Amino acid sequence: MESLKSRIREWKPVLILFYLSFMGCLSVFSVQMYMGIRFQPLICLCSMGIIFGIYTSNRFTDTAEDFTNDIQKALFFQSKRIWYGLAIGALIVSMGILLVKERLNWLHFLLLGMGFCYSYRLIPWYFPGRGLRLIRIKEMTLVKNLAVSFLWGGSVFAVPIMYSSTTVTGVFTIVQLGLGLFLSTLNNTLFDDILDEGGDRVAGIKTLPTTWGARNSLRLLWTLDLAWILWIAICLTLGKLNGPHAAFLMFLGAFPIGYMGLSRLGKAPKAWIDFLMESDLLYFSAGLLLLSAR
Repeated sequence: MESLKSRIREWKPVLILFYLSFMGCLSVFSVQMYMGIRFQPLICLCSMGIIFGIYTSNRFTDTAEDFTNDIQKALFFQSKRIWYGLAIGALIVSMGILLVKERLNWLHFLLLGMGFCYSYRLIPWYFPGRGLRLIRIKEMTLVKNLAVSFLWGGSVFAVPIMYSSTTVTGVFTIVQLGLGLFLSTLNNTLFDDILDEGGDRVAGIKTLPTTWGARNSLRLLWTLDLAWILWIAICLTLGKLNGPHAAFLMFLGAFPIGYMGLSRLGKAPKAWIDFLMESDLLYFSAGLLLLSAR
């Protein structure tokens, strides 16, 4: 048993990547079920491959902050660089399958481009007194949080819709679900920056917490979450949303407040908080599947 636990701890960094990739696949599947779209396993698997490739390649470009925030993760990937090759291979295979099956479109290139711009200094940016420099999306304060939240949140709905002939109904509700996923992802990415403030500061990464302060960043998230809950309550009162949808969307705003509160009060280990944060797609997918079963 102890040997198994040791193995799990050793391979934890890559197990998390597989978990995140599977959650991406599950979220696309749940949208297909919710909207009554025919299940398309190829689209789900290719989405999983793209997510795995982008997130894994990023592990080899965040070494400076990872050595401060999670040295186990940093050492794991530095000693097993074969995973970088597997990441690139997953991207090539996924994009290749989509191309052969004539399913490749602009959204996939947008996701791929954002992934590489997130990890590598490819964006020209002018700095007064320093001239034009190449930077990563990650080095653009708050931009990376908004870009990741918007693009991933939008693509979960956009990808299934693009490959379906089903007429989209209930647009207002679908938009609210997309915004709910956007908010949930924003909480995840920005609170992760709050937890990693020390490492990002050492690495010179200008996240919102390193420039604005962790406490102010946390207040921003709580304000957005409470405003979202109020908005959904108004929609329910006006009859724009039914009870089950309103309850689920309120949950998407309330749940992050819960895990952030547990973290700030020191009521749960960091590993638990990390799992709760990274499970945003899990409870989003579970909620959609429950709604689709009604």
